[in-house]
Amino acid sequence: MSEESLTAIVGANIEKCRTKAGLTQSELAEKAGVGVAFISRVERGQKLMKLQTLRRIAEVLNVSCDALLYPESKKTSIANIQKLLEEKSPEFISSVEHVIRACVEHFPDNDNQK
Repeated sequence: MSEESLTAIVGANIEKCRTKAGLTQSELAEKAGVGVAFISRVERGQKLMKLQTLRRIAEVLNVSCDALLYPESKKTSIANIQKLLEEKSPEFISSVEHVIRACVEHFPDNDNQK
């Protein structure tokens, strides 16, 4: 993957996750300890960042670093779910597992439908 492609993917993913989190560029910048202009340039695919900064941004957005580095996929979605559950109690995780099982049983697998 070229550096240009990587910067475009990271920028688009940060913007998407920031929007989902309901944060402005200014709020994300403040929480991540960077400047607003930096976030703006990253989101436009004009700037890469140090790994430490990527990790701080992922933590602020409550997503995995994979979610910022790679195009959206099942793997990155599962990594995000895992990140969301990291600090939760065993009881909470058990409840979420029950919900997931109910969804798996109730909704057909679209990949197997003809």
